[in-house]
Amino acid sequence: MNTYGAAMAHQRSTHAMMMRPRPDVHHRAHGGTLLLVEDSHVASDAVRLMFRGAGARLRRVDSLKAAQRHLDLYTPDAVIVDIGLPDGSGLDLIGAMDTRRPRVGLIVATSGQPDLAAAALDAGADHFLPKPIASVAQFRSILAPVFFHLRQHNGPAQVPQHDPAALRDDVYLACDLLQGAGAGPQRTYALQFIEALANSLHDTALSAAASNARDTGRITDLALMLRNRLRGQPLI
Repeated sequence: MNTYGAAMAHQRSTHAMMMRPRPDVHHRAHGGTLLLVEDSHVASDAVRLMFRGAGARLRRVDSLKAAQRHLDLYTPDAVIVDIGLPDGSGLDLIGAMDTRRPRVGLIVATSGQPDLAAAALDAGADHFLPKPIASVAQFRSILAPVFFHLRQHNGPAQVPQHDPAALRDDVYLACDLLQGAGAGPQRTYALQFIEALANSLHDTALSAAASNARDTGRITDLALMLRNRLRGQPLI
């Protein structure tokens, strides 16, 4: 098992500790809203399918700025926040939601970096969910206290396979990010996004190429691999 796999296994085994005490939340037998703050189409599509049957609305945004626009207008019943976002850290959004009143009923942090779990909980998250999501049951059990219908077994038994259209969108985005990446935060974000995508796909070659690009500062080989991945995707 590689280092990432070992960390994921450890994270799943200690899931019971990856939460903090919080006030009682309002239970939604019907309706309600889940706000998903997630930049990856692949990850967003998986959440959409696993949330199906909740009897509630799912709204998705892909940046801190877009999430703040939503939060300025309403308070969702639950929020899932990816920590790595194009315009900053999801930890800042989590901290702001934890202190606002009325508080969001349930705040869930998610990341492909399991070592960020403690930071997410310290920022104010109620749970930390590692990516890629390995268990539908775990996902639904975290949200079930708010969305009552998720207690029923009417969702997928297995984590859904990635949608080809969503994957194509993510690879296109990765190529665009690398094309404009300098040596600063944009490159850091681009490599983080690509590594998270590789882990979601269990693509060890792409993950190794992203790690090498991060260590050496050379992105040529990684960009070529992404273009080859794009050519291998079916036209949608």
